[in-house]
Amino acid sequence: MKPSTQGDRQWAVALISAVKSIVIGVVIAITAQALVANPEPHDPQAIVSDWTHQHLLYPDPGDGSSKSGFQDDPRRMHTWYIRHHEAWWPQHRRRHQPLEQGSRRDWNIPLAAVPSPYGFEPAFNYTFSIGPTLPHLVPDVGSGILNATNIGNGTFLATGGTLTVTSGNDVGAYTLYPGGPANTISSSGFFSYNNVLYPGANPLLDVEGLLFAGTVPEVNIWGNSANNYTFYDNKSYTDNGTTFTLTLAPGGGQVTFPAKYVFDINSAPSCTKDFVVFGIPANPASGGQANLVGVNNLYSFQGTPAPTPAPLCPTNGPTVMFSYASGTGQVPGSVAISQKGTQIAYVENLISGSSYFHVLTMGTTGTNGTGAAAAVVPGVAGGNNAVDQRVLLSPNGGTTNQSSTNSPFVVYTVGDANDVAYITTTTPANNGSGYLYKIGNVFSASAPTIVWSLAINAIPSSPVYDSVSNKIFFTDNHGRIDYVVDTGAAPAVVYSAVLANGNTATYPVVIDSTNQRVYASFNTNGANAVIVQAPTSLASSVSVPVGSPSPSFTGPYEPDFNNAFYTGTGTPIMYVAGTGTGSLPTLYSVGFNGSGVLNNAATNSTPLVTGAADSSPITEFYNPLLLKDYLFVGVSNHCIATTGGGTGGCIMSLDITSGFPTVNASTTALPAGGGTSGIVVDNDSSLGQASSVYYATKTGQTLVKATQTGLN
Repeated sequence: MKPSTQGDRQWAVALISAVKSIVIGVVIAITAQALVANPEPHDPQAIVSDWTHQHLLYPDPGDGSSKSGFQDDPRRMHTWYIRHHEAWWPQHRRRHQPLEQGSRRDWNIPLAAVPSPYGFEPAFNYTFSIGPTLPHLVPDVGSGILNATNIGNGTFLATGGTLTVTSGNDVGAYTLYPGGPANTISSSGFFSYNNVLYPGANPLLDVEGLLFAGTVPEVNIWGNSANNYTFYDNKSYTDNGTTFTLTLAPGGGQVTFPAKYVFDINSAPSCTKDFVVFGIPANPASGGQANLVGVNNLYSFQGTPAPTPAPLCPTNGPTVMFSYASGTGQVPGSVAISQKGTQIAYVENLISGSSYFHVLTMGTTGTNGTGAAAAVVPGVAGGNNAVDQRVLLSPNGGTTNQSSTNSPFVVYTVGDANDVAYITTTTPANNGSGYLYKIGNVFSASAPTIVWSLAINAIPSSPVYDSVSNKIFFTDNHGRIDYVVDTGAAPAVVYSAVLANGNTATYPVVIDSTNQRVYASFNTNGANAVIVQAPTSLASSVSVPVGSPSPSFTGPYEPDFNNAFYTGTGTPIMYVAGTGTGSLPTLYSVGFNGSGVLNNAATNSTPLVTGAADSSPITEFYNPLLLKDYLFVGVSNHCIATTGGGTGGCIMSLDITSGFPTVNASTTALPAGGGTSGIVVDNDSSLGQASSVYYATKTGQTLVKATQTGLN
């Protein structure tokens, strides 16, 4: 019978739609079962998870168009699948016996041939009050921070840092001038210096000492003997005193992420083809320390008793795929993996102050290294056929040294052949400056080349590229968010207004590409640590205080968001590990107004530690099987969670499904020596050991896989 009213017609349409949905569901279920029994041949669909997926976000727009950019932007596709875990490894999505409850470290492998109690790339705070030689002058008083690398025998080389003189003859801000560990002559010819530190001795500096460059003077600080230090500038002004204090910054140093490669999201997790790679901030040696390590057999367990269900990969922990000593410098930043999973891009930084961009094709023959303490030179040792190609990061062919501890941002294209990368470098010249480079031939058979380079009048962070605005964004040490538009014409830097008027650290921005908003974290604006939100035009900004200024150039690092932010359903919330009282990592939540603009104050906060420490960036993960939303965060010391975490460093799992979490002694946690690197989250497969988080411990210097309650 024909419906007689508009309501009847709507009811009939709804009934037909419901029946169609049931039929489609039955067809999908039958097809899925058939695929499990008789999987059809298909082209593998690989996914890369790395640091960029924490910094370039694609929230669902809510209009069904979230997949529309896949063909032109592979990273957008990767991100969609990372957010939609229910869409991959489909034959393992059925309801199943849950994994064992609780937090567990499934395996860990060493990253250091000889672990240091200071960890990789430690950061040292220092303060001084060095009295004048003339009694009518006031002492030089100040402080600063030094990033350093372990050069053995209890000594460290300062590779970057700042000096702030607050009173005395040389008031101002200065940047560490690179050089050493051999005695080096300064650019003015006035000083001999080596930038060597002796944290366990007194004097903490030798008679060559540290060199800093300012707008006019150079400043040299050295130790004459125990408790006797000298502050000397090239205007022939000398102070002598006793109060130079060097302390290990809480968890300081680089915050990097492992990179994970999944060979095929439409098949079972692969023990041999899925892998994790990590760059190591250590000087490499053939047959010794590696600066690049990759492991497979990820979905395994190390030790006894065996977990339930049994691990997918039967090995006792992971297997080292490769361990390379690439070049002579360190790999202090995060690495990038090609879409085919055959090449790795990264930056090698030398203690001399220069740096190289590398593209390494992994070897498939011979010996490719067996562990972090048994590295091989790519394409040289062990008969391996690895190919390591590099380009010097210099705007003029090498006459200007440019250092980089930053991470490259690779712009994926269909087929890899036209991939490009953006990378930033720094120099102490002009009281701290740098360059942005565009690199071509990234993941191809040809050697990488510099397409263009552009001077920056500040020290830049790692860059992040947004394909919608066609802008490369970065923060700088003057407290700004800057960008460059890559149009093919001569590029130029657009500097924002000063958003954090303090001597601030530089961390990569987070870009909401869908809504065209940029988020930046600054450890001080003179009064607070802040998170800043701005449109990609930088026409306006909102600044949210998230603690007191950090005295040790640590957090807050980048924020993350709840599942409602990504899906467009529910109340969006931003979470960040702020600084609390300055060095007390504290979880903050911040809401949005109806237009998607951040509120100007945090809604909730709770400490993550009981004493001075640093935190990792926040990583969010939504589990669609459990309908649970989780945050993962590491702290370097004084972990508030005593159950599993202890009183040292730890990694915590926080349930934010129903709102702001309770963080206390009973919070789910695992010990993590010195805190964690950035955290990469695996999927939520029902197969044993295929639901995990990956991170590196800082002072423990290990690569870790852990099963967390939130991933069960």
